[in-house]
Amino acid sequence: MSKLQLQHLNKTYSASVVPVKDLSLAVGDGEFLTLLGPSGCGKSTILRMIAGLEQPTRGEVVIGDRPVTHVPPGDRNIAMVFQSYALYPHLSV
Repeated sequence: MSKLQLQHLNKTYSASVVPVKDLSLAVGDGEFLTLLGPSGCGKSTILRMIAGLEQPTRGEVVIGDRPVTHVPPGDRNIAMVFQSYALYPHLSV
């Protein structure tokens, strides 16, 4: 696994809803990170921005030495497992 860096990451939905404000962190190769907090504090938003499912309002996501903020989710070489099983109701197996 490559190093993950979040550099001054922000996500704003409206003037009154800012779940992520100026978040900077680095997770090294082989390290673990736990996101812990109450409902609505931005945990899922952070994961969605890392995975590329949501664009940050400002800031940069870097995987390895590669900035991936504007790279499509499928090209980031990263995966995310959702809590809910009904991910894509329009698809079938």
